[in-house]
This record gives sequence, C-alpha cells and structure tokens, in this order.
Amino acid sequence: MILKSGTTTDLWKVVELPLKVSQTAAILEVVHSAVGLVRSPVMITGMQVASRLWVLWGIINPEQALTTGGAVSLGAKVGGVPLQLNLATLLAAWSITEVVRYSFFAIKEISGSVPYPLLWLRYSTFIPLYPIGVASELSMARLALPSIWARHLWSIDMPNAFNFAFDYPIVCVLVVISYLPGLPQLYFYMLAQRKKVLAAGGAGSTSAKKSN
Repeated sequence: MILKSGTTTDLWKVVELPLKVSQTAAILEVVHSAVGLVRSPVMITGMQVASRLWVLWGIINPEQALTTGGAVSLGAKVGGVPLQLNLATLLAAWSITEVVRYSFFAIKEISGSVPYPLLWLRYSTFIPLYPIGVASELSMARLALPSIWARHLWSIDMPNAFNFAFDYPIVCVLVVISYLPGLPQLYFYMLAQRKKVLAAGGAGSTSAKKSN
C-alpha cells in the first residue's frame, strides 16, 4: 500500500484489528511457557510479549495520529530516499520474525523436523530484525511521549479518596530506560541459542526438535 503512494497511516487502517488481535493473543505464549507446554524461558518470553503489548496498547493506540503517521529520521539517505524508523519498519520487523518463527514451529510439529534453510532463518533473521524492531519500538515512544506527557495520560493525581498516585508518563520513561539492560540480555541469549543450534550443522533438524 505504501508503495502505491499510500502512507503509514493508511497502513495502520488496514492492519490495526489483526495486529491488535494477534499481538494480544501472544499472552498465551507466556502462559504456555509457564505451564511447560513449550521450553521457552518464561522471563525471556514475557519480556518480548510485554514490550510489544506496551508499544501497541500503551503507545501507538492512545496516540495514533502521532505514531502511525510520524517517523524518526536517521539523518541519512539511500538512493535519495531518507532512512526513517516508523510504523512500517516496526511492522516489517515484527511480521518477518513471526512468519519465520511460526513456519518453523508448524513444520516441526507436522513433520517432526525442519529443513536446514528454515532452521537457519529461524536462528539468524533476528540478527538484523531485532535491533530494527527495538529501534522502531523506541521511535514509537519518541513520537508519542511528548503528547502523553502533556496530556498526563492515564495518570491519577493526589489528593483522592484512595490516597494513591500514578503517573503513566513516568512509567513510560522507566520502560524506555529498561530497554537498555533488556536489549543486550535478550540479544546475547538469542545469539547463544543460535550458536548452540547451528553448531550441529547438518544435524540441525534434530537439534531443532530439542530447542525453541
């Protein structure tokens, strides 16, 4: 749609509902990990799902005009086209990752093994896509936070009957700061998993059956 002179706002109108449904349903991945249906670490899975839910429901949804139509410039051009982080880069990173991951799981469940090219994609696409995805998530926050702060969104001021205060803009800032330790932790975990699985070489399909 964007290639046909559309905008990221037009893109949002098309993907909004399926995106909200699919990303919210990802909560089940945390549940499956917690109860042992899959071997994925609960903490790692929870971090991934929580960050996406926060970006979707806590950043993009309340500030749709700013986040779906805006962009953060990287200050460079390729072939005369300015490089930007926006809704399109966010969705590209999320979507490619999930298409590869769920294709991997589906084929593994159906056939009991996966072809090595798909195994390689499963454990390699994150190398460029994870930084792009995280940078795009933070770009969404950069676009939305000034308005969230100005509107004092979803905040509770004192005094009140419950003697309780809550400042959502500050929570957003703390979440952004939490990306700093969270990013390398998750990235190096995935690199270690990649090394472990792909080290099997031709036996990669067998390894894939034992690893997430």
